[in-house]
Amino acid sequence: MQSPLSPSERSQARKFTIQSRFGLARAARSRKNRPCDVCRRRKTACVISEQPPCVFCKSRGFDCTSTPRSGSEPRRSPSFANDVPHGSSPVEAPPSPAAGGAGPSPATRQAAVTTDPGAISTNGITISTIAVSSGPSQSQRTFVGDASIGSLNLPYTGPSRPHPAVQPLEGIPGRTAHSMGLTAEQDSQLLSTFRSVIFSERDEIDANIVQVFAGDSYSQAPPVHFMLLQDEFPDHTNQAMQKASDAIEAIVGPHALLLVRIYFKHIHPAYPIISKVRFLHHFSFSKEAIPASLRGAVYALASAFWEVDSSQHGPCPFAQHELVTLAQDSLRRELEAPNIYKLQACLLLLHMRPPNIDSVETPYTWIMTAQATVCAQMIGLHRDATQWNIPLWEKMIRKRLWWAVFAADCWSAVCHGNPPHIGIQAFNTTELKLEDMRHGEDVPDGLQSFVDPTNMTFDITVGARFIASSQLARQLRIVLDCASQVELGREQAQPGSSHQSQLQIVRRNIQDWFSLLPQCLSQRRSAQEPNVDLNAHLYVSHFAVLALLFRGLMYSGSRESQMNSDSNLRNWHPAALTTFEAFTRLMLCMTEEDLAGFWIRHARSQFIICGNFLIYLFLTASSTQQVEAAYRLLESFHTSLQRLGSTGNEDARLRLRPVMLRVNSFFKQAAALIGSNNTPV
Repeated sequence: MQSPLSPSERSQARKFTIQSRFGLARAARSRKNRPCDVCRRRKTACVISEQPPCVFCKSRGFDCTSTPRSGSEPRRSPSFANDVPHGSSPVEAPPSPAAGGAGPSPATRQAAVTTDPGAISTNGITISTIAVSSGPSQSQRTFVGDASIGSLNLPYTGPSRPHPAVQPLEGIPGRTAHSMGLTAEQDSQLLSTFRSVIFSERDEIDANIVQVFAGDSYSQAPPVHFMLLQDEFPDHTNQAMQKASDAIEAIVGPHALLLVRIYFKHIHPAYPIISKVRFLHHFSFSKEAIPASLRGAVYALASAFWEVDSSQHGPCPFAQHELVTLAQDSLRRELEAPNIYKLQACLLLLHMRPPNIDSVETPYTWIMTAQATVCAQMIGLHRDATQWNIPLWEKMIRKRLWWAVFAADCWSAVCHGNPPHIGIQAFNTTELKLEDMRHGEDVPDGLQSFVDPTNMTFDITVGARFIASSQLARQLRIVLDCASQVELGREQAQPGSSHQSQLQIVRRNIQDWFSLLPQCLSQRRSAQEPNVDLNAHLYVSHFAVLALLFRGLMYSGSRESQMNSDSNLRNWHPAALTTFEAFTRLMLCMTEEDLAGFWIRHARSQFIICGNFLIYLFLTASSTQQVEAAYRLLESFHTSLQRLGSTGNEDARLRLRPVMLRVNSFFKQAAALIGSNNTPV
């Protein structure tokens, strides 16, 4: 036997060099050809099918290069600052377990991430250009991020570490995150210990599973995972979407910036579902990053206010329906890869100008709401993201959008008398807070040219109004569950039933809601009347919920109930008359200017519900005093409709037309209806 080698000899014997080159095909564990810099730093497989980029760099949009490393260069933990989508901000990567908990040195961090000195920061939002070093070459990416949130690092699947990496779900180029629920194709608990990727036939990553929440054994909350899919469409789909995008921009022409400014002046304060800074940043730096459907919807809604802000430019050069058709055509294909922008397009397209020939609401609202609901559930908005490892801006916009979808679902159900799509136990998203509405609303200096000076900072009234409307939607949902289900039967008509008890609780909650409104929403024009400037729609929706509530409390409106002194109808009729006196006063105070602002599409149905309920009160009155009181309310409402219906604003006329037709028809037929003793239904 040979004598054992000394330690120095053994060390020297182990030194060897594999001659390899970068750029040729490379299998997962092959050392024949050199890996790229990114995969070498990550210590993961570098798979090159034929030529660079490798599978990982292609999926993340990295520069796939390989630079020789000198033997004296110290090893360091990877810092993937280049893996920052729109909405994240660069910070150092968490320490690698292999490094013994020691983070990169200050010099290393400075070399890895360099921020443009011209970067601007406001209200936690940073806009800057990041130069990411990868050996001697550099790549640049401009992004919008939250300065208090960590950058995107790849999900770590090894031993647990104290600070898990932040994993954005939005803004990853070429990728879409789909929610994996409890009935997904893989068990969520198993995915916590074993996560892999799905390779295509070409050894490219088609899907990757990422974890945003590890679960909580104390509360029994399961882990939360998303499937990160590669966005690939057939050529004909890509061509159709590009054609729609080009057509939209061609129609708008040089007025795109003007329309965006109009949108954030007139539509956004009434319906703030878009993150202002994120949208404006993408619009200014890369308009194509915004889907054609959302751009078309923004342009189309803004066109309704062209004459208000752009009269000096002449009449609007296009019709709203031209853009709507193209946006819907593009959206139909875009929903193959749903994300936040496409959900916002679903919601905005729901609120376009209705046809001027409709006297009843068309199924359009119901179908578009179903589409928005499915999109929201696909990207996981129905699950509370408070504890998820995602950027702060995503948490806030996800919550804001979920409650917009929830409200749309409830009001669309009312429009068509159908059960809502969203199950009351099918979500756990927490309620909105003012900070959720504030985030991303203060426009930094570099983007202020895109908005009107009055819209550069967050308006607390806008946030408070949106929160109040979502609270109303929650109360409305309880009313729908208690009083508008298919199989309630005889139990609903019993005075002491559980449904009646729940409705009485809702009535107290709505009364408290009205009295607890913040000052910016409850200012008075006089000692008796509310200020309904931009809050007009909020008050009308409030009375629509009350009308549905009283209809449930007074169930049923049959002839037998009118004759029975102990019936729900007789017990609640006086309270309903008193409550809706305030509604007729509201209508007397309402001005044409109030109606000329942006109102959501469901406002037509809300006016109809309130008008029909006044007729209901008249027809179900059981005494002469009640008949006279109900008729006075109807006369007052009819007078207000006649005054407001003569406005020159087309949108205001279309909004009131259905309820005006109903009230006018009643006054034409009232004598005949009463004389024939028709039973109200």
